[in-house]
Amino acid sequence: MNKLLNWFLDKKANTTYLGISCLVVIIAYLVNINFREKSLTIALSESIFWLTVPVLIFSVINLFFKGSIFVSWAKFTKYFFIVSLAIILMTPTSTHGMDFLPIVKETVAVALAILYSVASLFLITYLSFRKEKINH
Repeated sequence: MNKLLNWFLDKKANTTYLGISCLVVIIAYLVNINFREKSLTIALSESIFWLTVPVLIFSVINLFFKGSIFVSWAKFTKYFFIVSLAIILMTPTSTHGMDFLPIVKETVAVALAILYSVASLFLITYLSFRKEKINH
């Protein structure tokens, strides 16, 4: 039991990220369910939900890596999330008749979530291999 407690204390920042990610996913889901009639609220909650799910997944993955990899990934996540939210806030909520180019908040959020996932996977893989080469 003591080993488990020490492991969580060593991973304090990572478990904080994980907890915050879970909280944001739950809040976005609840807003999505309860405010269906308000298009701006639903668009923002869906967008935040799609951005937060990869953060939650990669927080769990980072529990098994060294702290230095998590710190680098957390810095990347912080800046990417802020830029993504700014982009999503500037994106329209509907196409306004331009259905041939459906760039709306949900589409942009999913595209940014995919981009974030690919970039995070690359960053974690690169840092884990780079650290192994330095150690050997």
